[in-house]
Amino acid sequence: MNVLVIEDDNRIASLVERALTEEGHRVTVSDNGRQGAAMLLSGRFDATLLDILLPEMDGFEVLEQVRARHCKTPILVLTAVDAVPKILRAFDLGADDYLVKPFILEILLARVSAIARRVATIDLPPVTAAGVTLDRGRRLAIRHGKEIALTRKQFELLETLIRHKGLITTREQLIEAGWGLSADVKENTLDVYIHGLRSKLEDQSDKGQPLIRTVHGSGYMFVAV
Repeated sequence: MNVLVIEDDNRIASLVERALTEEGHRVTVSDNGRQGAAMLLSGRFDATLLDILLPEMDGFEVLEQVRARHCKTPILVLTAVDAVPKILRAFDLGADDYLVKPFILEILLARVSAIARRVATIDLPPVTAAGVTLDRGRRLAIRHGKEIALTRKQFELLETLIRHKGLITTREQLIEAGWGLSADVKENTLDVYIHGLRSKLEDQSDKGQPLIRTVHGSGYMFVAV
């Protein structure tokens, strides 16, 4: 992948650049938020690693600006700020994942690899099952002609469920799809997202039988018929 690293700590930037390059990625480094945002909006990058505490424009402002201009490049936030409200704010502004500094380099590489796998699926044919079609370009689900807007995580969870249609998708598989490898996800977080998906997909034709069924003790199943 073409990876943009927006990080003003030269030591961390050099370490990440070297590790990603050894993994076969092409890496560009920016040391301030304003320049990094402009580079990100150029559309040349497949993924971005973004620090929060940056000169000229902080990471929150970068996220807000690029998402407002419909930039869909996956963004993994690297931050020394570990307060939950700050992390939640990053997600609300459009971050795809985050790591708190100091981080384990192998986990960073694993999460970048997870992003690479998701990027590789963008050009695959549309995913359709049980009358639901996923539009990757607009991050929509379409059911009975109705367009249903989804958050990034809702889309990733629904795509994983549909790809395993008629089979049990384990909680571990769904957490990896939505939050990445080694994510520390609270017990009920996945259930909350699934509840939201069910509500959005709900249709009169379901007659009380949702498309996403709970398989107690195992995970969830997207009904294939």
